[in-house]
Amino acid sequence: MPRDAQKPQFFRTLRVKDVNQVGVLASVLGVIARHGGNVGDIRIVSQGRTVVVRDLDVLMESLADLDDVLAELDAMPESTVLEVRDEVLSAHAGGKIRMVSKLPIDTFAELGRVYTPGVGEVCRRIHEAPGMADLYTTISNTVAIVSDGSAVLGLGNLGPVASMPVLEGKAALLARLVGVSAVPIALRTQDPDEIVAAVCSISPTFGVIQLEDIASPRCFEIEARAQDAVDVAVFHDDQHGTAAVLLAALLNACGLAGLELATLRIGQVGLGAAGLAISRAVMHYTGRPVLGADTAADAVKRLAGFGGTPSDLEEICGTCDVVIATTGKPGLIKPEMVRPGQIIFALSNPRPEIDAAEALEAGAKIAEDGAAINNLLCYPGVCRGYLDAGARRSTQEVFRAASEAIVAATPQGQLVPGPLDRKVHTAVARRVAQACLDEGLATRELDSDYFLEE
Repeated sequence: MPRDAQKPQFFRTLRVKDVNQVGVLASVLGVIARHGGNVGDIRIVSQGRTVVVRDLDVLMESLADLDDVLAELDAMPESTVLEVRDEVLSAHAGGKIRMVSKLPIDTFAELGRVYTPGVGEVCRRIHEAPGMADLYTTISNTVAIVSDGSAVLGLGNLGPVASMPVLEGKAALLARLVGVSAVPIALRTQDPDEIVAAVCSISPTFGVIQLEDIASPRCFEIEARAQDAVDVAVFHDDQHGTAAVLLAALLNACGLAGLELATLRIGQVGLGAAGLAISRAVMHYTGRPVLGADTAADAVKRLAGFGGTPSDLEEICGTCDVVIATTGKPGLIKPEMVRPGQIIFALSNPRPEIDAAEALEAGAKIAEDGAAINNLLCYPGVCRGYLDAGARRSTQEVFRAASEAIVAATPQGQLVPGPLDRKVHTAVARRVAQACLDEGLATRELDSDYFLEE
């Protein structure tokens, strides 16, 4: 089932003044729900004896639906909408990242140290001993996030410029969570030869190349060719980051359900970038084939080439203990297709193949969606670990190590840990760096202190 382009959704913040009575807030939320809206955070701005003012974060499928919500709220005597804000656009104004100097440059002496004439000696030293670049440049702490904009967040082929908010967001998270400098690079080409050539050309500047939002099936060829052409780790996060987090969630689900992963029959519906990578990660871990379904014959053939078993939606839902879906088709899995005791991961965002609550009500033992199983749990730690080890390649074994680190960091009773917990990303980085050492991928020595718990 190839990923379809998702319809856009609209995030708005409504500031609402309500009469301070029981049931008024519930009525407001009911209005939003009737028009297909999802409510996120609710924050009290002020509260008095008679009125309470709240900010409601609301996700709507269309601006027309939002207009209907506002009209209905306007007709309610107990509620008044004071303001409608677009805080997402406000947060993106001017971009989300910037490059700043670590050093003051206010005097000629400082200028001479940072730039000319002092910089010439540093250039000569690196020319004579290229390894000195690790000490005297940012290369060893810098990641390129490269996209052609052909598969932006499930929205489809929006092009390179429209992919920049995603690339900037990932760069901001890498800086915040693991202290990595990342540079968004949007390419004005979707030709595999040109993308690989561009990655090769820029690779001396970076310690890791992270590919982002490149459509299937071209992403498979581009990743493999780029990795063979450069001497730093290259990985496509939509594939391997998603797969690593899914594998961790699946291992934790088995622990919660008292099941052995190696004994389960596992089916993957949708064999695009994420789906194929998930299948490969699970097969790598269990040593057993995964059943796979996709409307594209080439995608099914690709899975079979990695040892998977061609199947279809009906067989997977009807016979598998675990059903994983990455199709971009909301509602694809009907409640009546769920078998009692199944584990169901419907990962398409923002609307899954089946709502987790519906799946549980239909008899699933465990169900979750793509909002919780988020590759943010993986790629910051992977980038940090690759940089620290000076990794020259990216491998399946490294991402297995990342999955195991996520499992170890998961609080008891949960499927995955919180994605903003820096300790989780540190733990992933350490396991990734250790895997690089074990696999012979590392070019840097790491002393024992690096692996000590904080």
